[in-house]
Amino acid sequence: MYRLQHKGSANVGDNARYKFDSHRSRHSRSSRTRLIFFLCIALIAETAALLILFIQLTLSEKENLDLTVSEKRQAQELQALRPEVEKLRADMAALTASRLPNLTKLEFDKVIPLDLGYVKNIVFTVAGKDSDRHYEYKIVTHNSGLSLIHPKVDILFFDRAGIQVGLSKIGFHQDGTPNLDMLERGEVRSFSSRVDLADDANPEYFRIKIDN
Repeated sequence: MYRLQHKGSANVGDNARYKFDSHRSRHSRSSRTRLIFFLCIALIAETAALLILFIQLTLSEKENLDLTVSEKRQAQELQALRPEVEKLRADMAALTASRLPNLTKLEFDKVIPLDLGYVKNIVFTVAGKDSDRHYEYKIVTHNSGLSLIHPKVDILFFDRAGIQVGLSKIGFHQDGTPNLDMLERGEVRSFSSRVDLADDANPEYFRIKIDN
């Protein structure tokens, strides 16, 4: 009787262990399945992200290539047009010079010799900044004669087409009254002033007129 009871107890224990092992095995398989599922999801997300990044890089490279090609084409077109532009400028300069032969090319930061009566040379500079940028000049006079001279100089400014765009007067006010002392014999004197120009004018030539 004792043996039967012992044997029965052993069977019950074995059944319990079998159920526990079976439950643990199912739980382990379920955990592995969930892990594999999450790994697959992560792999798909990573693959999608890499694919999107690859597409973006491809599009960016294509845009850069198109931009480079466009820039090269524009540079070639500008290079091809440059001789025509230079020729057009030369033709316009020749036309202006033939129509107004007394004009002189306006150059900055350079002493331009004139030797026009008592006016010897002139220098033009660009001064100021941004919206206050303007032109200035310094003109040198020399009285090499025997008599006194009252300086009276007009500086006329012209654009590329030969149209007058400005005027500066030395020696007299607008009403004709003198504003400078007489230039004595042998005296060298310089005058500096700001160029008076029309709005947004771009002078390229000038002309000096003096009154002896």
